[in-house]
Amino acid sequence: MGAAQAMAIAALLAISACAHAPEFRRPPAFRFGADTAHVEHDATRLCSEWRLRPIDRPFLPNVQRQQTQIDCEGFEFLGKGRHVEFVIRDDRLVMVWLMVEDGETSAMIDLMTRAYGAPTGRNASYVAFERDRAAWRFEPAEILFWAPELDADMTPDFR
Repeated sequence: MGAAQAMAIAALLAISACAHAPEFRRPPAFRFGADTAHVEHDATRLCSEWRLRPIDRPFLPNVQRQQTQIDCEGFEFLGKGRHVEFVIRDDRLVMVWLMVEDGETSAMIDLMTRAYGAPTGRNASYVAFERDRAAWRFEPAEILFWAPELDADMTPDFR
């Protein structure tokens, strides 16, 4: 086989691999601003198990009444059932943590970079894609999505 044929085959394999790579995107069920009842309804359909619990010491800024969280098991994301935490501030979904496996770090960051472009921030804890309100967290291995009203509060975490 000649060098030109080998290069053509390599190019076709690369194109084929890209065509079959999973597409990264925020799941449609992550509807920021949805009230607790709507998130519970979605959890009933999308989680094999779930529970609503109060967060006794809120970590979100500007909680006026209550911070709660829906812990979801078995949420389907990129071909696997995942643990997801829907974080609710004053009856509005504002943050979602999607847990992944440590061994998926490089692949997830690559998928996020393909979907969102170059990261806007990177440090020992996070790789951030702030324009799309998404970030990779190294420890524990998880993906963070947040609502627009948290933008100013999230930015310092990524610097």
